[in-house]
Amino acid sequence: AGNQVLLCGGVRHELTYREAKLLQLFVSHPNQLLDRGFILRHVWADEGILVSRSVDMFVSRLRKLLRDDPSLRLAAVHGIGYRLEVESFS
Repeated sequence: AGNQVLLCGGVRHELTYREAKLLQLFVSHPNQLLDRGFILRHVWADEGILVSRSVDMFVSRLRKLLRDDPSLRLAAVHGIGYRLEVESFS
């Protein structure tokens, strides 16, 4: 671990293991609403204790990293979860 790098808007960001895992989950489900339970099971399953506030914290960190790319948006769906909105260029 330790080599997770995100290039966004020409800026290089080092990602933690969980940030990379969460981003990978969103990227593999573009434009799909992922509920908090699904996110927790996939990103924090190996921890045993699941804290849903962790999801919010990590999503806000990813938002900061992705803000240089206007084609991506991490949208919150109140009370349900999050969606990575990807602009299609078709």
